[in-house]
Amino acid sequence: MSRTILIVDDDYMNRDLLQAHMEVAGFQVLQANNGKKALALAASQQPDLILMDVRMPGMTGIETCEQLKTQPDTAHIPVILITAYNDNETMRQAQAARADDVLLKPFDVHSMFAKITVLLSPQT
Repeated sequence: MSRTILIVDDDYMNRDLLQAHMEVAGFQVLQANNGKKALALAASQQPDLILMDVRMPGMTGIETCEQLKTQPDTAHIPVILITAYNDNETMRQAQAARADDVLLKPFDVHSMFAKITVLLSPQT
C-alpha cells in the first residue's frame, strides 16, 4: 500500500524537486502552494505525512502546522517543517506549533528520508 505525502511550499521548483524524490521512493504526492490549501488538502485527503516550508507568504508553515495540530481530523498527521533558519526563535516556534521534526536547508535526501521513516514507522 502506497503512502501519501503532502508537500507544501510556495516555490514550485522546491515542490517539484521534493515530489520527484518522493515518487522515486514509492510515495504518492499531493502539493499545496500555501497554508490555506494545505489545511484543506490535509483534511480531505488525510496524507500520511506533511513536508512544509516555514517561510511562506500569508500563512507561514508554523501557523499552518499549529492549525493542523489543533484540528481533531488532522492532529495525528506528522509534520516536518523545512527551514533555512537555524535560530532559537524558529526552533522554539516549531516546537510550540507541535511540529514532529524540523529539516534544515540545505539538507541531503538521506537525512530527509531517515526522518520520514522514523515518523511513518509503527509506534511500539
